[in-house]
Amino acid sequence: MLFIAKVEEGQKPNIREIAKSLEGMGVQVKRVMKLTGTITGESGALSLGKVKIKGIESVEKDRGLKAK
Repeated sequence: MLFIAKVEEGQKPNIREIAKSLEGMGVQVKRVMKLTGTITGESGALSLGKVKIKGIESVEKDRGLKAK
């Protein structure tokens, strides 16, 4: 499942390490945006609840935007 994760405010400097931890769990990280504190990716077989590891404030399904 495609997801967007927001890291905790105090964890923005550690966003790359958090992304590496997710990759170690089998998550495919697509983008790491330090300025906004967000990570996007594909969770594979993991539920979004499992993606919410230490340092991540929230995770939600990436609904994507489509032009009309």
